[in-house]
Formats: sequence, C-alpha cells, structure tokens
Amino acid sequence: MNTAIATRPNLYLPTAVSALAVLVLTSVHHVYGAVVYDTPWRAHILLIAIPAGAVIALALYAGWSRAGSRIGRVAGWFGLLLALAFPIAAIGFYEGLFNHVVKNIAYFGLGEASARTLFPGPIYEMPDSFLFEATGILQFPLAVLAGVYALRLARSLGR
Repeated sequence: MNTAIATRPNLYLPTAVSALAVLVLTSVHHVYGAVVYDTPWRAHILLIAIPAGAVIALALYAGWSRAGSRIGRVAGWFGLLLALAFPIAAIGFYEGLFNHVVKNIAYFGLGEASARTLFPGPIYEMPDSFLFEATGILQFPLAVLAGVYALRLARSLGR
C-alpha cells in the first residue's frame, strides 16, 4: 500500500460519495418531473449524470489509489474539478439554488405573477408538487456538503 494513502485521511471518498449523491438526486428529480409534467426532455439529465458520475468516481479513485504520484495528482485534480463544475456548481447551485430555492421564494414571497416573470414556462413549473420541489431544493444543501468536501480535498492536493 502506498504510504501516502496510509498517512493521509481519505478526502476522496466523502467528495466522491457526496458528488455522486447530488447526481443521483438530480436524476430522480428530473425523471420524476418528466413523468409528472409530461416533459420527457427532462430525463436528458441521465445522459449526462451517469457518464459524469462514472468519470468522477474513476478519477477520484485513481487519485486516491495513486496518491503521491504524478498520475494520482492529475487524476485527483481532474475528478475534483469535474465534481466542482457539474454536480456542485451546475446542479447544486444553478439547478438547486436558483431554479428551486429562489423560485420558491419568489412564488411564495412575491406571488405567482412575479415568479412567472422570473421563471417562465415551459421550462419552469410553478410549485405544485411537493416531491418535485423538495428534491429540487435538496440538491442545493447536498451540493454545499459536496463542495465542503471538495474544497478540503483541493487543499490537500495543493500541498
């Protein structure tokens, strides 16, 4: 076993698990939305989330298993940057925070007319399904958790 693996806490695992959890949650959220709102185009996320999740998992595993080597650092950074870009930023912050948290605040705080101005159809649905909105909103805190782990891993890789 590589001594760098044995002496360093495994920051790869919580980063990978939390980033993949965001991708699983967004997949469930979008497939549910595709069925409930009869918008099959929402299921496109599966075509992105599944390969992205596989690449993130493999890159972070390679970074962990080859810790201390050049290929391990490159793989670790690649997996980390992909996790930051897709499940954390694009899904958690854009989809979860903007598309759901902000939309619900606008709808319940400012009224439906204001919410529709900010979030026009047919892309956006006004809150009428608790499960759809809950899974959409939950993408954000889960991405924040993944971001915390990712930043800890980034600090570790930067040393």
